[in-house]
Amino acid sequence: MKHPSCPLAVLLISFRSLLLPEAGFAQHAHINAGAVGSTAGSPLYFVNGGNYETNSGYVVNLAPATAGTYAGTYAGSITFTSLAIDPLNGGPAFGHAAAGAFLELQVVSVEGPEGGEFSFWDAGDTAPRITLRVGRSDGVARFALSESDASPGSDPYGHIHGREFTANQAGLYAVGFRLIDTSQNGPGGGPLHPPSGLFHLYFQAGLTLSVAASPNGGVEARFGTHIGNNYFLQATEDVVSGTWFDVAGPVAGNERLQSLADPSGMGGSRQRFYRIRVEAQ
Repeated sequence: MKHPSCPLAVLLISFRSLLLPEAGFAQHAHINAGAVGSTAGSPLYFVNGGNYETNSGYVVNLAPATAGTYAGTYAGSITFTSLAIDPLNGGPAFGHAAAGAFLELQVVSVEGPEGGEFSFWDAGDTAPRITLRVGRSDGVARFALSESDASPGSDPYGHIHGREFTANQAGLYAVGFRLIDTSQNGPGGGPLHPPSGLFHLYFQAGLTLSVAASPNGGVEARFGTHIGNNYFLQATEDVVSGTWFDVAGPVAGNERLQSLADPSGMGGSRQRFYRIRVEAQ
């Protein structure tokens, strides 16, 4: 693949000297759903969403599955919760929705590699409940976060483990989510809360690598990382018979997109190829 802004040819290679663990290794992060206010009419929002949205660089790692329910996909999980009111459920939590609200999560949009599909599986499922193709928008696909019976005064709390997200192709996906209240306990038998704004979250299927011109000259490679690994940027000028050598790193994995730069990667008319080398810490 040619670099769009220079004569340097850049081959984007995803490389693992240490294989990612098979699905489903889980990232034990929790994205908490609630409301701006606990009274009817207050919009829903992701209370700690700023720590996870795409602008933060956070990435959910999806590992290749070779056996079991998710075989042939890249799979992983992150837990979406609905904050509690009842002390028996750990409440009252800051930012909880109103009593009687029933929170669900819509899967609205998927961006990623061409031909990619992104799916949601509930615990115990043998087939995905939701599948969205890359480039498709959807206002219908959703799953419950609250665990109540949605009766008036019920606790909107929900904290469900064992759910899984999968992708059918390697690549970096940006998925848009929205919170909605599907209770009928608000004015006129409608919901208590209006929907949240759109929230985008990165999912990395396998190990992906993008290369662009560095602001300081040279080449900058961007990739998702996983805690417990160190990452190196390697280069060669002959991908068939040349020697690969480290040009940058290590950088420690932290479940976020990170960058490494090759300051000499833009020199002259020669071509240079890149890959990422991964080592366990």
